[in-house]
Amino acid sequence: MADLSLDWAWLYLQVALLAGMAARELIGRRDRNLFAILVPGTTLVLVQFQGWWLLRQFEISGESRVDHLYNSITLEMARRANLYIGLGVICYVLAYALARPRRHRSKSASESVTARETEPVARAEAQVERSTVLAYLFAAGWTAMFAYLLVTQVGGINLALTQPGRMIEGQTVYLLAVGLAKWPLLLKIATGARPRLIDVAFWVTGVAITLFSSRFLTAFAVLQLIIVVNYCWKELSRRSLLLMVVPAVSIFLVFGLYRDYAFRTVGGKAAAQEFLSRPEEWNVSEWFYRTNVEGFTGVAGALTYQADGHEFDYDFGVSELEAFTKLIPNSIRNSPALPFKAIAEWLHDAYPFTASVVPSGVELAYGHLSVIGILVYSALLGTLTRSFHLYARQPGRSRLPVIVLSVQLLNGVRASLFFA
Repeated sequence: MADLSLDWAWLYLQVALLAGMAARELIGRRDRNLFAILVPGTTLVLVQFQGWWLLRQFEISGESRVDHLYNSITLEMARRANLYIGLGVICYVLAYALARPRRHRSKSASESVTARETEPVARAEAQVERSTVLAYLFAAGWTAMFAYLLVTQVGGINLALTQPGRMIEGQTVYLLAVGLAKWPLLLKIATGARPRLIDVAFWVTGVAITLFSSRFLTAFAVLQLIIVVNYCWKELSRRSLLLMVVPAVSIFLVFGLYRDYAFRTVGGKAAAQEFLSRPEEWNVSEWFYRTNVEGFTGVAGALTYQADGHEFDYDFGVSELEAFTKLIPNSIRNSPALPFKAIAEWLHDAYPFTASVVPSGVELAYGHLSVIGILVYSALLGTLTRSFHLYARQPGRSRLPVIVLSVQLLNGVRASLFFA
């Protein structure tokens, strides 16, 4: 087998750059860029650490080709993927550094924090709207109705609890509707009003219902709350930022393991008992990187597919337009009498590689425009990492939608930045 010393060194350089970028913000006293912690952290977990896992598979097995989910990957193409992704990391870091505003045009960190800490008090008196009993009753009815429709759509409460994570056509609109339950709490924090217990209850209910359909939507809801608190109420301490690991581990690992065991058994208590009785299978890294993510393996699989001589026509981003067809209700989108289904299929088929279950952002960028796509996409993420922070720390209620949508940056690592 080929010597991988240079490949390991290149991978460790990527880890050092991303970890250093996040650490630099974390140790700062004030005006920390929360996105410069979250995006590099997400990239490390989903991409670089899976690259480490994949290279270890080649070293342990001694084989020149390994399989990962529906991907077949050669060692040579894994090394090339490591090279391309590393170049993307450099572009990301450089773009982030170059996006720094000139000093005379930006507020100092202390001024920014002072404004952020005092602004809610002033806004609370002038802008916050009074909550009425009728409004809460309507919100409760809305949440209950769409929660019931969502549970019915996935097959009933028993299947929802014992076989979570199943994606059924038509449930997206119900998930979006249930997601509105988080807005009372977000709006209260953003406007400086004191949240009520009922606001917290709505948020917890919406997130709990979402958890049994999508771990990532649940994680995004938690991150939205963290980001709004940090930029609209009070800057989070280092300890609070480090504690963000707790909900991440709970959602993706603890609940994720239960979900997988639930599919092996009848679910519920039986799944929990089987999991607890078989600690020898608690190899979390093996489970996570072999069956859950494709941040690195997707790129390596696409390169292998191309190297094996299969047709691979770059789509220049056309397939991203499929996201707009997903906004159409399922019954209309899939109607044979209407053109939407054919349009969606054509846009989906425009992407040259279909082996990945959920193509990562860097894989999609490669499918759009080869290695140039990876470099441009990484630079775009770096620029947005800085830009979202600069926008979010500016006073004004209009920034709330942007702050809430900013979690899409993390989705740009896991999947598509453009909602496709």
